[in-house]
Amino acid sequence: MYQYSLGMYEKAMPDEMPLEKKMETAKECGFDHVEFCVDLNDERAKRLDWTKEERAYWRALSFRMGVPFTTFSLSLLRRNPLGVLDEKRNQEAFRVLEEGCRLASDLGSRILLINGYDVYEEPSTPETAARFYENLPRAVDICARYGMVVGIENAERPFCKTIADAAEICRKVPSPFLRVYGDIGNETNSWDGDAEKVVEGMLAGEGYLTSLHLKDSLPGEYRLKDYGSGHVDFAKCIETAKKLQVHIFTAEIFCDVSRDYVAYANYVSEFLRSFF
Repeated sequence: MYQYSLGMYEKAMPDEMPLEKKMETAKECGFDHVEFCVDLNDERAKRLDWTKEERAYWRALSFRMGVPFTTFSLSLLRRNPLGVLDEKRNQEAFRVLEEGCRLASDLGSRILLINGYDVYEEPSTPETAARFYENLPRAVDICARYGMVVGIENAERPFCKTIADAAEICRKVPSPFLRVYGDIGNETNSWDGDAEKVVEGMLAGEGYLTSLHLKDSLPGEYRLKDYGSGHVDFAKCIETAKKLQVHIFTAEIFCDVSRDYVAYANYVSEFLRSFF
């Protein structure tokens, strides 16, 4: 019998909501895990500085509550992606990556997501792509030392916009610790909503696809689309994921405080589970 874990992105809840309450809400809404996030938000970025006691507290709490931090999004790396040409910023990226791996390991996370960007705030060039590939082996070594699988997410930029692109990145640094954390909303946008091409694109990640973000999208709109209102064919994507032996999924919900976000998270949980 096929088994899977469906998680809730912690940003499905307001930033000011205490993490413990987010965990409680995820469980109440029928999710199996919470995707922990360290990003450009100052408070979440400070989590890298948590003490041993703080780390032990949150790991023990997640164990008692039965809400693990199975996946860990380190989107703070967007500040200094691996392709930036400045050496000092490269070293800062490695520091953030190591601290992220250490925290993820302490919390019991299994997969560390990094966005598929060579650069984020500046133009991508052959030089930034080359720097990304130059720095990637060291980044993978850092993750491997902590036993952490790093998942490259296909993003909204040409550098790595498809699951096939992310799988090709993995092939350049053969390692069991470098895999693809796919995003079906981004994948669908890259194929203009053509569900058959999306399936083909997912199959191109065979052997590399470790987990999936489940979200809806429309051309040019990568976030904040209500589930079921966009052009993602969830039935085909999830069926393909099952064939590819993907077992870890996260609903990438972004909080909209203008509505009942808890009711919406509950709806998303039921909506997605209907396809399994």
